[in-house]
Amino acid sequence: MSLSKLHGGSSSSFSSSATACAACKYQRKKCNQNCILARYFPQEKQNQFLNAHKLFGVSNITKFIKGVEECQRDVAMNNLIFHANARARDPVLGVHKIILDLKHKIACAQAELNFHQQKLAMCQSIALQQQFGCYSYGDLLEQGDEYLNIDGHVHQEIMQKQSPLNY
Repeated sequence: MSLSKLHGGSSSSFSSSATACAACKYQRKKCNQNCILARYFPQEKQNQFLNAHKLFGVSNITKFIKGVEECQRDVAMNNLIFHANARARDPVLGVHKIILDLKHKIACAQAELNFHQQKLAMCQSIALQQQFGCYSYGDLLEQGDEYLNIDGHVHQEIMQKQSPLNY
């Protein structure tokens, strides 16, 4: 998309009646086709520009954009704008506050998951106990030669009294 389309001008040439981007408007200069900030700070995003300007300054933002490869500029500027807006919301912690909040949410979700996994394991254990009629490993030992297999069938252990070597 050309800069003139961003500013509402015609696609054939940059119109002098086009509105300036937020950066040029703040600096009170005419915004031209070569304005590197117009793409990231259109006029309707003036608050984002002011946040970025307050944190980094216009010249540092311009140097930053010029130092980044063309294919990476959108991602880099989105990151810069995100950091600036986070710092505007929380001047002390900024993005670190967002990271802390997300870590807390992850820890809460992990604790809830662990709780439900334990509850599920307990329910499965109770169901197995009810299905097979045994309640502990000790109960299995007390059953003697008769035991329950994993398939739920009662099996009888047969002593081999008739072995070929009877003494």
